[in-house]
Amino acid sequence: MTSGPAVAGGGGGDEPLVAGGGGGDEPLVAPFSGWLVRPDWAGRVISRAYDNLSPQQRRTLIEANPYSYMNVTRSQDDRPGGDHHSYEDLVAEGAAALTRLLEAQAFAPTGRPALYLYRLDHEQGTQTGVVGTVPVRGFADGRIRIHENVHDERADLLTTHLLGVGATSSPVAMTVRSSTELEEVLFEVTSTVAADLEFGSETVRHQVWTVPESHTRPVVETLDDRVLYVTDGHHRSAAAVRALTGHPGNPALARTLAVVFPDEQLHVQAFHRLALDQHPRSTAGRLDALSRAAEVTPACSAADAYPRARGIVGVYIAGSWHKLGLPPPAGHRAVDHLDVERLRQSILGPVLGLDELAHRSAVEYLPESAGAQEMAARCDAGGKVGFALHPMTVRELMAVADEGGLMPPKSSFFAPKPRSGVFLRVIGQGATAHLPRS
Repeated sequence: MTSGPAVAGGGGGDEPLVAGGGGGDEPLVAPFSGWLVRPDWAGRVISRAYDNLSPQQRRTLIEANPYSYMNVTRSQDDRPGGDHHSYEDLVAEGAAALTRLLEAQAFAPTGRPALYLYRLDHEQGTQTGVVGTVPVRGFADGRIRIHENVHDERADLLTTHLLGVGATSSPVAMTVRSSTELEEVLFEVTSTVAADLEFGSETVRHQVWTVPESHTRPVVETLDDRVLYVTDGHHRSAAAVRALTGHPGNPALARTLAVVFPDEQLHVQAFHRLALDQHPRSTAGRLDALSRAAEVTPACSAADAYPRARGIVGVYIAGSWHKLGLPPPAGHRAVDHLDVERLRQSILGPVLGLDELAHRSAVEYLPESAGAQEMAARCDAGGKVGFALHPMTVRELMAVADEGGLMPPKSSFFAPKPRSGVFLRVIGQGATAHLPRS
């Protein structure tokens, strides 16, 4: 199965984005009657970002801690046997895990519709986002813009999960063009109101505030009539659209959980590619094939090979590092000028015989933060070729979205990421059928 646009209906990119839902004068970012993890439960419930962990690391975490929210959101890769576990099995396990958390009273309802502020302090700086709900139909009418393709099987699993488990805790991360008005109102809340929750490590400190009712309208108004851009969570976005398309009369599905950060506060890392050559050839044969398609030169080390500018890709093959100069862009669209798309069009497809947009495309993704040693280890273990890419900028991402372009999946990696298990938005079905909707 090939991937369609990130918010297409299930099974392809030609179906309507949304089949109803939402009102014409609804706010872009709105408060919701959510739940927050209790501070004394935060260490057990809040889970690390999914993409930061390998399947084995996620399995280890799940087995060690039955209260980690990752037990609710596990995928096929997180279960022994992988694809032998159906969507229904995974959803049943997720629903049971959420029921376990609810029975333990790990979350507490805020008691009123509210917005939240989520701040991450890290070595690159500070980013403060607004957590609320956004209209699912905004993906169709241009108020919310995407930039990545998705894999249908992942979006379908998340759709089944949303409907079967009946709650979401992982907000879709979005950005908005920074403005003085927005930053002033965020500063006013965080400097005058005590944080409800603090957690994290020496490298990243997380803080959460419930926005007072007196400040809610100003925050909502600063975000109205703006354009939001998805930065992380294209598959969750696609799942929200597919759920509403299948259940257009369900008001709880008309909006989805999101966190919106000012663009000037964000930091983008590269998402490297680990690709399995589809042609039976030796290491020398692969290097020769790459050299016929692009300029390839040996590098002394990973540090020498890692790109310091656009158009250069670091290549790891069977213990050795090389530099590869990408051929010129194949078109004039914003997406055509990105290294991830140039690599897909000139190397992954023509040289290695890979369709990166296909289901099980034999391309593995590794965030820059994992490091060169991890890339080499995974390539050696799987007989893959590693491609280290230069990161794009937030404004390049916005330019692609503004044109309606779509990058390959996992084209950008925003770090640090908001965690799962902090907020809970209740859909009112599945494991939450007995609870009021958020």
